[in-house]
Amino acid sequence: MNTSYIILMLICFVAVIVLLANMVIAGRLKYSGLRWILITMYAFSMLRYFTLAIYGDSPSLEQLDSLKYCYMTTLIGLSIPTILAIWYITPHLREKKKYLDILIFFTPWIAFNLYTIISQPTQIISGENFGYILILNDAFRTYLPIVQGLFVGVIILMCFIGIIVYKNPVIRSQYLFLIIAQVGLALDGMTIINYMDTRLFHPFTVSEIIAFLAVYYAFLSKPLDLKKA
Repeated sequence: MNTSYIILMLICFVAVIVLLANMVIAGRLKYSGLRWILITMYAFSMLRYFTLAIYGDSPSLEQLDSLKYCYMTTLIGLSIPTILAIWYITPHLREKKKYLDILIFFTPWIAFNLYTIISQPTQIISGENFGYILILNDAFRTYLPIVQGLFVGVIILMCFIGIIVYKNPVIRSQYLFLIIAQVGLALDGMTIINYMDTRLFHPFTVSEIIAFLAVYYAFLSKPLDLKKA
Protein backbone atom coordinates (compact mmCIF):
# COMPACT_ATOMS: atom_id res chain seq x y z
CA MET A 1 0.00 0.00 0.00
CA ASN A 2 1.26 3.46 -0.90
CA THR A 3 2.81 5.30 2.07
CA SER A 4 1.05 8.55 1.18
CA TYR A 5 -2.29 6.76 1.15
CA ILE A 6 -1.60 5.30 4.60
CA ILE A 7 -0.84 8.82 5.85
CA LEU A 8 -4.08 10.08 4.33
CA MET A 9 -6.01 7.27 6.04
CA LEU A 10 -4.44 8.14 9.39
CA ILE A 11 -5.28 11.83 8.92
CA CYS A 12 -8.89 10.97 8.04
CA PHE A 13 -9.11 8.72 11.11
CA VAL A 14 -7.83 11.51 13.38
CA ALA A 15 -10.26 13.96 11.76
CA VAL A 16 -13.23 11.70 12.47
CA ILE A 17 -12.11 11.26 16.11
CA VAL A 18 -11.83 15.04 16.51
CA LEU A 19 -15.30 15.50 15.00
CA LEU A 20 -16.75 12.90 17.38
CA ALA A 21 -15.17 14.78 20.28
CA ASN A 22 -16.78 17.98 18.98
CA MET A 23 -20.12 16.21 18.86
CA VAL A 24 -19.78 15.21 22.51
CA ILE A 25 -19.08 18.80 23.53
CA ALA A 26 -21.93 20.10 21.36
CA GLY A 27 -24.30 17.65 23.01
CA ARG A 28 -23.64 19.30 26.37
CA LEU A 29 -24.59 22.82 25.29
CA LYS A 30 -27.69 24.34 26.87
CA TYR A 31 -28.86 25.93 23.60
CA SER A 32 -30.83 23.17 21.89
CA GLY A 33 -30.90 24.80 18.45
CA LEU A 34 -27.18 25.53 18.56
CA ARG A 35 -26.52 21.98 19.71
CA TRP A 36 -28.28 20.40 16.74
CA ILE A 37 -26.80 22.78 14.18
CA LEU A 38 -23.30 21.89 15.39
CA ILE A 39 -23.93 18.14 15.50
CA THR A 40 -25.39 18.27 11.99
CA MET A 41 -22.39 20.21 10.69
CA TYR A 42 -19.93 17.80 12.29
CA ALA A 43 -21.74 14.78 10.84
CA PHE A 44 -21.81 16.49 7.44
CA SER A 45 -18.07 17.16 7.68
CA MET A 46 -17.33 13.50 8.40
CA LEU A 47 -18.54 12.67 4.90
CA ARG A 48 -15.50 14.50 3.52
CA TYR A 49 -13.00 12.28 5.29
CA PHE A 50 -14.76 9.05 4.34
CA THR A 51 -14.80 10.34 0.76
CA LEU A 52 -11.11 11.25 0.82
CA ALA A 53 -10.27 7.74 2.00
CA ILE A 54 -12.30 6.21 -0.85
CA TYR A 55 -10.89 8.61 -3.46
CA GLY A 56 -7.40 7.66 -2.36
CA ASP A 57 -8.05 4.02 -3.21
CA SER A 58 -9.12 2.72 -6.63
CA PRO A 59 -12.89 3.19 -6.81
CA SER A 60 -14.98 2.97 -9.94
CA LEU A 61 -15.89 6.07 -11.94
CA GLU A 62 -19.48 5.67 -10.77
CA GLN A 63 -18.36 5.79 -7.13
CA LEU A 64 -16.15 8.80 -7.78
CA ASP A 65 -18.97 10.71 -9.42
CA SER A 66 -21.54 9.91 -6.74
CA LEU A 67 -19.20 10.84 -3.87
CA LYS A 68 -17.95 14.13 -5.31
CA TYR A 69 -20.72 16.02 -3.49
CA CYS A 70 -19.16 14.93 -0.19
CA TYR A 71 -15.62 15.96 -1.10
CA MET A 72 -15.91 19.56 0.11
CA THR A 73 -18.53 19.34 2.86
CA THR A 74 -16.29 21.21 5.30
CA LEU A 75 -16.85 24.38 3.26
CA ILE A 76 -19.91 24.82 5.45
CA GLY A 77 -19.32 21.99 7.94
CA LEU A 78 -16.35 23.90 9.38
CA SER A 79 -17.24 27.52 8.61
CA ILE A 80 -20.61 27.46 10.38
CA PRO A 81 -19.22 26.00 13.66
CA THR A 82 -16.39 28.54 13.51
CA ILE A 83 -18.90 31.40 13.22
CA LEU A 84 -20.97 29.98 16.08
CA ALA A 85 -17.85 29.46 18.21
CA ILE A 86 -17.09 33.19 17.99
CA TRP A 87 -20.67 34.01 18.98
CA TYR A 88 -20.42 31.58 21.90
CA ILE A 89 -17.20 32.94 23.41
CA THR A 90 -17.99 36.63 22.79
CA PRO A 91 -20.07 37.95 25.73
CA HIS A 92 -21.38 41.02 23.89
CA LEU A 93 -22.59 38.92 20.96
CA ARG A 94 -23.97 36.07 23.03
CA GLU A 95 -25.87 38.29 25.48
CA LYS A 96 -27.21 40.80 22.96
CA LYS A 97 -27.63 38.79 19.74
CA LYS A 98 -29.05 35.38 18.92
CA TYR A 99 -26.75 32.85 17.25
CA LEU A 100 -28.98 32.93 14.19
CA ASP A 101 -28.25 36.66 13.83
CA ILE A 102 -24.54 36.07 13.29
CA LEU A 103 -25.31 33.29 10.81
CA ILE A 104 -27.48 35.74 8.88
CA PHE A 105 -24.56 38.18 8.75
CA PHE A 106 -22.42 35.46 7.16
CA THR A 107 -25.16 34.35 4.74
CA PRO A 108 -23.26 35.46 1.57
CA TRP A 109 -20.32 33.19 2.44
CA ILE A 110 -22.52 30.30 3.51
CA ALA A 111 -24.64 30.60 0.35
CA PHE A 112 -21.59 30.69 -1.92
CA ASN A 113 -20.03 27.65 -0.25
CA LEU A 114 -23.30 25.75 -0.40
CA TYR A 115 -23.63 26.62 -4.09
CA THR A 116 -20.11 25.30 -4.70
CA ILE A 117 -20.94 22.00 -3.01
CA ILE A 118 -24.20 21.58 -4.93
CA SER A 119 -23.12 22.83 -8.36
CA GLN A 120 -19.76 20.99 -8.28
CA PRO A 121 -17.63 23.17 -10.62
CA THR A 122 -15.03 20.43 -10.45
CA GLN A 123 -13.29 17.67 -12.33
CA ILE A 124 -11.93 14.33 -11.18
CA ILE A 125 -8.31 13.62 -12.04
CA SER A 126 -5.80 10.93 -11.15
CA GLY A 127 -3.60 11.75 -8.18
CA GLU A 128 0.12 12.14 -8.69
CA ASN A 129 0.99 9.32 -6.29
CA PHE A 130 -2.23 7.40 -5.65
CA GLY A 131 -5.98 7.34 -6.20
CA TYR A 132 -7.94 10.32 -7.45
CA ILE A 133 -8.50 13.92 -6.43
CA LEU A 134 -11.19 16.48 -7.11
CA ILE A 135 -10.05 19.87 -8.37
CA LEU A 136 -11.96 23.08 -9.01
CA ASN A 137 -12.43 24.39 -12.52
CA ASP A 138 -10.30 27.39 -13.45
CA ALA A 139 -12.89 30.07 -12.66
CA PHE A 140 -13.63 28.70 -9.21
CA ARG A 141 -9.91 28.32 -8.50
CA THR A 142 -10.03 32.12 -8.45
CA TYR A 143 -13.45 32.72 -6.92
CA LEU A 144 -13.31 30.31 -4.00
CA PRO A 145 -9.94 31.46 -2.58
CA ILE A 146 -11.12 35.08 -2.78
CA VAL A 147 -14.40 34.32 -1.00
CA GLN A 148 -12.68 32.17 1.60
CA GLY A 149 -9.95 34.75 2.01
CA LEU A 150 -12.54 37.40 2.84
CA PHE A 151 -14.20 35.00 5.27
CA VAL A 152 -10.88 34.27 7.01
CA GLY A 153 -10.14 38.00 7.15
CA VAL A 154 -13.46 38.77 8.86
CA ILE A 155 -13.03 35.90 11.34
CA ILE A 156 -9.49 36.99 12.23
CA LEU A 157 -10.62 40.63 12.60
CA MET A 158 -13.43 39.60 14.97
CA CYS A 159 -10.97 37.54 17.02
CA PHE A 160 -8.45 40.37 17.20
CA ILE A 161 -11.16 42.75 18.40
CA GLY A 162 -12.14 40.18 21.01
CA ILE A 163 -8.55 39.90 22.26
CA ILE A 164 -8.38 43.69 22.61
CA VAL A 165 -11.79 44.12 24.27
CA TYR A 166 -11.72 41.20 26.70
CA LYS A 167 -9.00 40.77 29.31
CA ASN A 168 -9.94 37.27 30.42
CA PRO A 169 -7.04 34.88 29.60
CA VAL A 170 -9.34 31.98 28.68
CA ILE A 171 -11.29 34.02 26.13
CA ARG A 172 -8.07 35.43 24.71
CA SER A 173 -6.59 31.97 24.30
CA GLN A 174 -9.75 30.81 22.53
CA TYR A 175 -9.56 33.73 20.11
CA LEU A 176 -5.85 33.10 19.55
CA PHE A 177 -6.41 29.42 18.74
CA LEU A 178 -9.12 30.39 16.23
CA ILE A 179 -6.76 32.90 14.62
CA ILE A 180 -3.99 30.29 14.31
CA ALA A 181 -6.46 27.86 12.74
CA GLN A 182 -7.65 30.43 10.20
CA VAL A 183 -4.09 31.37 9.26
CA GLY A 184 -3.36 27.68 8.68
CA LEU A 185 -6.40 27.35 6.44
CA ALA A 186 -5.38 30.49 4.53
CA LEU A 187 -1.88 29.12 3.92
CA ASP A 188 -3.40 25.84 2.77
CA GLY A 189 -5.68 27.76 0.42
CA MET A 190 -2.68 29.25 -1.34
CA THR A 191 -1.88 25.77 -2.66
CA ILE A 192 -5.08 25.97 -4.71
CA ILE A 193 -4.12 29.32 -6.20
CA ASN A 194 -0.66 27.99 -7.05
CA TYR A 195 -1.93 24.64 -8.41
CA MET A 196 -0.11 22.68 -5.70
CA ASP A 197 -2.76 20.03 -5.11
CA THR A 198 -0.39 17.07 -5.02
CA ARG A 199 1.89 16.71 -2.03
CA LEU A 200 2.41 14.53 1.04
CA PHE A 201 -0.66 15.91 2.81
CA HIS A 202 -3.87 16.66 0.94
CA PRO A 203 -4.80 20.35 1.13
CA PHE A 204 -7.29 21.14 3.88
CA THR A 205 -6.80 18.00 5.94
CA VAL A 206 -4.32 18.74 8.72
CA SER A 207 -5.33 22.43 8.73
CA GLU A 208 -8.99 21.45 9.06
CA ILE A 209 -8.21 19.21 12.01
CA ILE A 210 -6.49 22.14 13.72
CA ALA A 211 -9.51 24.34 12.95
CA PHE A 212 -11.93 21.78 14.39
CA LEU A 213 -9.75 21.56 17.50
CA ALA A 214 -9.95 25.36 17.80
CA VAL A 215 -13.74 25.12 17.65
CA TYR A 216 -13.64 22.30 20.20
CA TYR A 217 -11.61 24.48 22.57
CA ALA A 218 -14.04 27.37 22.11
CA PHE A 219 -17.03 25.27 23.16
CA LEU A 220 -15.15 23.32 25.83
CA SER A 221 -15.44 25.93 28.59
CA LYS A 222 -18.59 27.44 30.02
CA PRO A 223 -19.04 30.87 28.39
CA LEU A 224 -18.23 33.85 30.57
CA ASP A 225 -20.59 36.74 31.15
CA LEU A 226 -19.68 40.39 30.59
CA LYS A 227 -18.70 40.98 34.21
CA LYS A 228 -16.05 38.24 34.18
CA ALA A 229 -14.76 39.01 30.70
